[in-house]
Amino acid sequence: MSDRKQVHYTYVASENLRLLEQEFAAGIDAQLPDWESTQAPVVTRAGAVNVTFFIYRRAHVMMSHGLADKNYLTRRDPQRGFEINKYRTVCVPGDWLKRKLLTTRGVELSANQIKVVGWPRIDTLLAAQRKYLSERTLAEKLGKLSPFRKIKVLWAPTHNAESKAGVISSYPGILHYEDRLRTLFDYDVSLHPNLRESKKPTFEKLIEADVVIADRGTLVYEAWALGKPVIFPSWLIGEGNLYDDLGSAESHIFHERLGLHANSFDEMVDMIRQVTCPDARTLQFMESYLPRRTLGSSYKLIAEAVDEVWESGNLRIAKKVLAPSRGTPPLVAV
Repeated sequence: MSDRKQVHYTYVASENLRLLEQEFAAGIDAQLPDWESTQAPVVTRAGAVNVTFFIYRRAHVMMSHGLADKNYLTRRDPQRGFEINKYRTVCVPGDWLKRKLLTTRGVELSANQIKVVGWPRIDTLLAAQRKYLSERTLAEKLGKLSPFRKIKVLWAPTHNAESKAGVISSYPGILHYEDRLRTLFDYDVSLHPNLRESKKPTFEKLIEADVVIADRGTLVYEAWALGKPVIFPSWLIGEGNLYDDLGSAESHIFHERLGLHANSFDEMVDMIRQVTCPDARTLQFMESYLPRRTLGSSYKLIAEAVDEVWESGNLRIAKKVLAPSRGTPPLVAV
């Protein structure tokens, strides 16, 4: 057995988000240069600190693969407890989600087990945005950009179109308006990986956009973190998002009307033409959801959480709760 500290990534083995899992693992590994690093689909590794990015996997440390809340961390296990109770450490982007978990009855994790780590991709996005803006400014000074440049609009919907509460995704609803958007603006689209052939996460399109049309996914928070205004086509998705995943950050956004909520296509067009940045209320919420103090240190904070588990000297992984058979006591599986 190796004398080196060991970290192991328990992957989902899903093509859709494999690139993101690899990106996260590489970022954590860079902060643990003296550690031995391994990975495998689904399977855990004894003698290592196991890390996963999906709620149903067994591991020591869990960080969600997405930045959105969607009540993901309060999903139930087959015994109606919480899946996160099996983890030693759960990483969240900010204080908003940490408070939510600590005040949720039935969550057994202590405050120290819930680590505020930010969102690793923001640092990369911010660096890319600075480079893009610098190059655009230079091009403007050299007269290489048209003074009549159209506003760049990006539509970035999530993939679940409907829930019991109603329509919650602007896909496919916005498709009906695409021709008009292309006429009025420099319009582009980035569908969720589940809805397109390319599984590469949206990056350059978000960097270049002036305004983002979205509904309830990670792109909402990433756009706000980059200082970009987000418009919600509420005439299509407002009611559904008010009542879907009650208690989630997304439900909170629609109840408090954070960001811009368009009640018609024409109103959305007016918003696109006038808006330049998120308003003060939105920025205040974002400071709680994704605090600035984590910028530039997300991977370091996650790596510290991994090291803390190692230093505890206890690498036991909690058993996974299984649904009970009828007439028998609850079962667990190693």
